[in-house]
Amino acid sequence: MVKRHPFLIAFLCYSALAAVITFPLVLHLNTKVPADLGDPLLSTAILWWNAHVLPLTERWWNGFAFAPATGTLAFSDHRLGLSLIASPLQWLGASPLTAYNIVLLLTFPLCALAAHVLGFTLTGRHDAASICGLAYGFNPFRIAHLSHLELLAGFAMPIALASLHMYLRDRRTRWIVAFAVALFVQGLCATYYLVFFAVFLALWVIWFVRPREWRTAMVVGVASVAAAAALLPIAVEYVRIHHYYGFTRSLTEVETFSADVSSLWTASPFLRFWGWTTHFNPAGERQTFPGLTIVVVAAIGAVAAFRRARPAAKRKSAVRVVLIVATCLFAGVALSYDMFGRWRITLAGARLLVTDDYKPLSLALIALVAALATLPSVTAAWRRRSELGFYLIAAAFLFLCSFGPSPSIFGHQILYRAPYAWLRALPVLGEGIRAPARFTMPAALALAVAAALAFDRLSLTPARRRVFAAVAIAGVIADGWVGHLPLHTPSALWPAPAAFEFGPVLELPFDTGLSDFQAMYNATFHGHPVVNGSSGFFPPHFLAMRFAFDDHDATVFDALAQPRPLLVALRTDDDRDGIWERIVNKVGRAQLVAGDEHWKIFGIPPVQEVACRGGAVPIASAKDGSGPVDASMLQDGSLSTDWRTHGPQRPDDMLVVDLGRPSRVCAVSMSVGDAWSTYPRGLEVATSSDGSRWSAPFFNGSTAGLMIRGALDDPRHIWITVPVHSDVDARFVRLRLNASTDATPWEIAELRVVGP
Repeated sequence: MVKRHPFLIAFLCYSALAAVITFPLVLHLNTKVPADLGDPLLSTAILWWNAHVLPLTERWWNGFAFAPATGTLAFSDHRLGLSLIASPLQWLGASPLTAYNIVLLLTFPLCALAAHVLGFTLTGRHDAASICGLAYGFNPFRIAHLSHLELLAGFAMPIALASLHMYLRDRRTRWIVAFAVALFVQGLCATYYLVFFAVFLALWVIWFVRPREWRTAMVVGVASVAAAAALLPIAVEYVRIHHYYGFTRSLTEVETFSADVSSLWTASPFLRFWGWTTHFNPAGERQTFPGLTIVVVAAIGAVAAFRRARPAAKRKSAVRVVLIVATCLFAGVALSYDMFGRWRITLAGARLLVTDDYKPLSLALIALVAALATLPSVTAAWRRRSELGFYLIAAAFLFLCSFGPSPSIFGHQILYRAPYAWLRALPVLGEGIRAPARFTMPAALALAVAAALAFDRLSLTPARRRVFAAVAIAGVIADGWVGHLPLHTPSALWPAPAAFEFGPVLELPFDTGLSDFQAMYNATFHGHPVVNGSSGFFPPHFLAMRFAFDDHDATVFDALAQPRPLLVALRTDDDRDGIWERIVNKVGRAQLVAGDEHWKIFGIPPVQEVACRGGAVPIASAKDGSGPVDASMLQDGSLSTDWRTHGPQRPDDMLVVDLGRPSRVCAVSMSVGDAWSTYPRGLEVATSSDGSRWSAPFFNGSTAGLMIRGALDDPRHIWITVPVHSDVDARFVRLRLNASTDATPWEIAELRVVGP
């Protein structure tokens, strides 16, 4: 039986190293966060929420940010797995910030120890396992994402792989159970890694499980399904909420968050020895440098394996020659485009047209991969299920996935429809995942394991082995060594009012860099939901609020002060021109309830509203300033048919609807679909019995607040309900603009005239 104390020693060493490379964070656990004041404060607030609200309840899902929207916790990773550590710490008295920092530091030794276990499982040696543990737990990619706590939590993936390898050896049920538990824990910690690790697992099954071993494949599949079933309640709610808001990831967004080939040698600016490479790709998602040392060690192992391979059979050599010729031919075609531009040639009636270089490069890569697959070292590795061969190939494939659907180098596309383009056809990858670059973490795991296996297979004397191990370990630590880690202190909480009962809190200025993160962090002190928010997704009403505040529109507050009073905390230091205070003062019922030299705290009571719950009155006809309008498209239930002005909104743009007969009207509701920016900046609503003499406007003003309320009630249709409350019957209703905008037209996808 293997003694367990080496693993304890390894964990303590990894913990000490984590404290050293992040120093002096360990001295400021209760006051500072590393890297920046953005995502660390978001994670701190989520961990606090998980510790104080029962998970998976309706209140928990509704979250603490983007108030009064619902389901907001599904806008980002829930971090429940990390809360298994953070919640007990907070229950024992640790502050949310302290719990966050302790969890962050623990992810380093946990990831390193998990990879150490995997390395030891495959090699049976702690020196090789140490290389694996350090290369995974302290790899440069983790430093680049030091502000993303969920991306540091990849410690379950190595345990899952170690369990599978152990199951292949002795077929004991406990290992397959451990595999399922590891998958479940990984799903609780980081959704990205669970989804990307599924690709890793598919490669593992293809390599290690032969078709005749269908029972093994079935057992692994059942364990995977069991883990997925345990996570199903969370997944179903995520899907429901994302569908409710219409959240999707566009191809442009996915390509923006894909790694570039140059990312492979781009590292975080925090690194001591490799920070100078940051200028290649300043964006953090494109800093995927895995470390030079493990690349060199893994390459040494690959070369050694190649040299030990038996000579190829004659038939395979001929096939390989053909494939290499094809590789050179297609590469030459791509090079000719780069040198001469577009060209074409016609031979025997067949025309060859070259309009880009990435398509022939893709064919060249396919031919090259096929040629490599016929190498004796590769075929022999496949036959004997070589662990080194698998992890080298897996690392290459996963890094290729990190380049996204259209791999590029320095922004120039080099491949056509890479593997990620096909993976994106899967529902989860296609709709909810935007950062293929995060494939780097499982790729780094594969590379770390390959380096450990390569080191273990070197034929060295004990003395030389110790020297080589020391050099490799020193090199791995140097690759991930942090030169200067910036620490930041969150701002102090604003003064709470003593005699004003309030509901949600809005901190101003709104949307000024990191202020939304600070507002969410402040919720851990005052305990109220905050209107501010920042996350992976933004609800439509939040984007509309930004838009309306840019217009200095104070009706936004009317939408937020429902049903409980709104508290507005204005940081006067950031409002030197007084713009935000003037916006708040436009609300006549706003009252100053607290303040100090840095803050002014306002209370805004709710607006008293009269409900209008009648049925829709049919519209017989409609016209605008240009003539008749097809009234059917205003009431056909489709958002794809709409009426809009011919240009940007201008005063006196109007739409007049004829109800066909006199009717009592209490409201007019117009849907702008998801085009919230097309709401009327200034609107008058009047009625008439004959179409010539019009009543005084029943409504006259901005509809921004009503539009935000509509986005909260139905984010995919956004109904703007304008109160009318006429006491007399009217046949005609006129909607007329009295304000302008240079940016957007006025658009109505659906229109309802509502009776009492």
